[in-house]
Amino acid sequence: MKSFDLTPDPKVLIALTHTPLKPMDALSELIDNAIDSFSLSRNSGFEVSNPMAIVDLPSRKELEDNLGTIRVRDNGIGMSPEMAEKALKAGFSGNNPYDSLGLFGMGLNIATGKLGSRTTVITARKGDTQALKVVVDLIAIQEQASFEVIPELVDKPDGFENGTIIEVSNWWPKGNANSGFIQKLISYGRPKVRSEIGRRYSTLLKQKFVNIVVNGEPCQPFHHCVWGSKRFVERKGSGRVYAKREFSVVIDKQSRCTECFALVSKESDVCPVCSSLSLRTIDETVKGWVGIQRYDDESHFGIDLIRNGRAIRLLEKAAFFEFIDEFGKSIKDYPIDGTYGRIVGEIQMDHVPVDFMKQDFQRSSPEWQAAVSFIRGETSLQPGKTNGVSNDSPIYTLYQGFRRVRQFGKKDLYMGYWDETANTAKRIPRKTEEEYLRKFNEGVPGYFDDDEWWSLVEGADTKPVESLVECPECSAENLQSAEKCLVCDAILIGKPCFACEGEIPLSALSCDLCGSSQIPEVVEPWLCLVCNTKNLAIAENCSKCDSARGTPNKLSPEYLKANSDYDESLSISGCSIRLADDSNSQPIDVECYSVHRPMVLNDKGTILPAIVSKGEAVEIFVDKTHPLFKSLAVKPEEIIASEVAYYKHVSNGRLTGTAFQPAHSLNNLEWGILNKYWSESLSDSSVSVREDVESLFAELSTRLPGILVSSSEEIFEELAEKDKKVLVGNLIDKGEDISKMEQLKSDGSFMRFIGVSTIVSIFDKYTAYFFDGAVWGDRFSSIAGIQDSIMDDIRQQTRNRYLNCLEDCASFLGSQNIDPVLVKRTRASLEFLKKGLEG
Repeated sequence: MKSFDLTPDPKVLIALTHTPLKPMDALSELIDNAIDSFSLSRNSGFEVSNPMAIVDLPSRKELEDNLGTIRVRDNGIGMSPEMAEKALKAGFSGNNPYDSLGLFGMGLNIATGKLGSRTTVITARKGDTQALKVVVDLIAIQEQASFEVIPELVDKPDGFENGTIIEVSNWWPKGNANSGFIQKLISYGRPKVRSEIGRRYSTLLKQKFVNIVVNGEPCQPFHHCVWGSKRFVERKGSGRVYAKREFSVVIDKQSRCTECFALVSKESDVCPVCSSLSLRTIDETVKGWVGIQRYDDESHFGIDLIRNGRAIRLLEKAAFFEFIDEFGKSIKDYPIDGTYGRIVGEIQMDHVPVDFMKQDFQRSSPEWQAAVSFIRGETSLQPGKTNGVSNDSPIYTLYQGFRRVRQFGKKDLYMGYWDETANTAKRIPRKTEEEYLRKFNEGVPGYFDDDEWWSLVEGADTKPVESLVECPECSAENLQSAEKCLVCDAILIGKPCFACEGEIPLSALSCDLCGSSQIPEVVEPWLCLVCNTKNLAIAENCSKCDSARGTPNKLSPEYLKANSDYDESLSISGCSIRLADDSNSQPIDVECYSVHRPMVLNDKGTILPAIVSKGEAVEIFVDKTHPLFKSLAVKPEEIIASEVAYYKHVSNGRLTGTAFQPAHSLNNLEWGILNKYWSESLSDSSVSVREDVESLFAELSTRLPGILVSSSEEIFEELAEKDKKVLVGNLIDKGEDISKMEQLKSDGSFMRFIGVSTIVSIFDKYTAYFFDGAVWGDRFSSIAGIQDSIMDDIRQQTRNRYLNCLEDCASFLGSQNIDPVLVKRTRASLEFLKKGLEG
């Protein structure tokens, strides 16, 4: 019987080019083959001194004229005719899948076929007198209904001694499934293409394994903007958690056939597929690093997964930051406080198989599952959700120190500044972050390394102290704003007199030397800046509001902006919300400023909580010290939302008087703004309050040995039986040696392990030890000139305030049923206690 001819119809090769693929993946496939030539050169003992992959892309004008060529050229070892035939044969897999990138001839066929219908390969080995040229014309192959392609020998191109050139041309016409594919690649622009190549092949570029050039300009390797390995945070129970963790671990070994690459069991020495005795042991090595990005981002975080130097997955999140429990339920582990994350990494997994187009790893493979298990462990990352299973994986360890950002400065390793009005650290503006990142990407010293970034971390923990100015006459120290020395009256900030030109204080209205007025003569009527009234030229005060001539309007946007700080947390870039008719409102910038001093309504003395100025942007000036915020606990966000809601209501007046009017109300608009932009920051869950309360008591327990060491033995003896049981339990949980109890008692260090209620009891009895800068800054010792009876009242009031707040916080930790009122009360007590903490 005649044998069957199973050679596929040439249309199959055309159909393969319709495989889903992104333009950058197609170009990367050509670069992969160039890189593999260098690996083959090295393994063959032919070391290339300056390995180059030179990429030339056509211009947009050439594409419009249906001209141009994509060309990828390397100076590797080149190919023999047999090697070239296998490389171009669809479906052939001749490469070693563990040491190379170009796993399949099919991948090359698909990549070149999606870009254009004609592929030309020119290759030569060192010493060859001519080059081998092969043209694969998919249209001609289909018309001839034959796979037969005849190679030819040609003269080597100028300057081409050895290596391979792959050229793709003849762009697909309209109507073809691949029409527009090459146009999309070129539309990225050459800088973007270079940037993407630098990201994908960053490992190889850093190692100088290859240089990749696109249209004459080299591709630069990508660098993650991460903290150095010497940076760390301190965590109770974990100690120091460093911001970068490096590793290189062989997690297993496997045996493979060198002929067909089949897996061979550890008990066998023969390939079960082809019976070959040629076997190879492969180390399943996972190496790289995970670390903390210097800034957080909604999308730019995750782990880069690399195989043989090429990034297969960029910023992978699902595999490492989601946990599937035993019931198949997906749990999001990170980030848990919103959408911003900063855990990143680069991990090489050369042994893990990928799909044939190298767009992802084979996630069902045992190699993938074992690698992921090593990197993130087999439990949830969240504390208390490990079900008692040990997890010391790199990501789990890193997560325990950096799972959220709550305190700017060294405590959570984030840049910030000290806000004197709020008496706390605040996050730096995003604009500053963007500027620092730009300088990092440009390689500017101090910004590429983390020295300048670190200075902002330290700055968030530093309360600014106004520097003093030394008087040049008597050397006495004065405030920077002082115009005259308080000791000798020497002029520190001066100006020349209009008449005698002698030096007088800057704000002087008359000269002390000659008595002449320093107010410039005005011959024209003047406009009062305070009330906008026009006054006679001879008038020194406004006829309406009695303000002196030249008095600035302290409620004007210009004055307020000069005497306030831009508040990033309250500002909204491009504020837009969903309206009642389901359309989006016109975006507008909301710029908020925190003023330095109260805003007083000039003619009535009324202090205003906020002032709004509307122009190209909505500018809102807020006095955070106003009783509206301090006494009535109204949030600044609520006032801002109401002002912006009014603006949106008026500017969308077309909805008034329509069927949408009930929903187009100020209340609904205000709710929409609060929910969209501040729902996360305004919501105070019982979980976050509990964590902050626990953190406060942990801070207090750390300080107790230092301030009460002289009374430590007395305090220990006074402990109730239940308090001692809590103490022993905590010592055991922390791995402390309880046989050293006498030492712990004598030096007071046992107090670092006492319970919350014990801390409250110690404060109740030893109150005086906690003040005058020891823990809180309030004055408790005697003050000269104040009677003892008055001072006793002050002490009693101070003690009661702090004791009540401590009891509120302790009670909250012991509560089972927590309602919103209790959460709010505990948060208020917590903020009071934290505000006065020293150091």
